[in-house]
This record gives sequence, structure tokens and C-alpha cells, in this order.
Amino acid sequence: MSVKLSIREEVEPPICSSCGKIIHPREKGVEFYCPNCGEVLIRRDHMCRKQGAEYICPNCGFKGP
Repeated sequence: MSVKLSIREEVEPPICSSCGKIIHPREKGVEFYCPNCGEVLIRRDHMCRKQGAEYICPNCGFKGP
């Protein structure tokens, strides 16, 4: 008796909240919840962190460096 399983999930790569680029797995990106509302996951790539690029929380409008 053989059983065939077919599982297909679409996975969306993490995207930087500052510049909108895909954060690659080996890149030194970071993700954290909004420091103000704590509801939205903010993701930032290495370059935006290094340059201090601004991000904006889409839920509460908090702006961070």
C-alpha cells in the first residue's frame, strides 16, 4: 500500500519595512513588534539598520529609526 502526499504551501519571504526589499535568510536582518502598539511585526534588512532608515508602523503610525 502506497500513499501519495502532496503538500503545497506558498511561503512569502520577509520584506524590509523600510525599503521594501526581500530579506534573504543569510542576511543580518531583524524582526520585532512595533515598540508603540506591539501588534505589527516590523522587519528590517542589514543596510536599513546600518543607515538608520525610517520605518512606519501601518497600525499606529509610529515612526522609528
